[in-house]
Amino acid sequence: MKTYCEFTFEAAHSVAPYSGLHGHTFIVKLTFGGPVDEVYGWPVNLYDVENFIKEIKGEHGSGLDHGNLDLNPAIGIASLENVTKYIWKLVKERFPGLEEVELKRGMAGSSEGCIYRGEGDVGGSSLAA
Repeated sequence: MKTYCEFTFEAAHSVAPYSGLHGHTFIVKLTFGGPVDEVYGWPVNLYDVENFIKEIKGEHGSGLDHGNLDLNPAIGIASLENVTKYIWKLVKERFPGLEEVELKRGMAGSSEGCIYRGEGDVGGSSLAA
């Protein structure tokens, strides 16, 4: 059984020398697996995940939402790939059943993104800057 949750956030970033500061609506999909709860049949309680997402997003600049991703030293260069790994680290520490993070930007039919499954992470939770 796999359970997933999607959320969006608005943020600015740049990827020098390829782009100056600009913003996107980012769409994140978190996929969880593992042993399922005997009563509910889920591998993770999405109510708990949704509350944690509120923490990650923050309030207008205190987290991912409405912030400048370039200013977060834990992300490094704010490429799609590095932002995805950053989200992986945050969520994996709280929810070990996380199996995949998908991050995309753009409109349907014209989007870009990446999928991260913890490849290369020691213990599944380290982040290379």
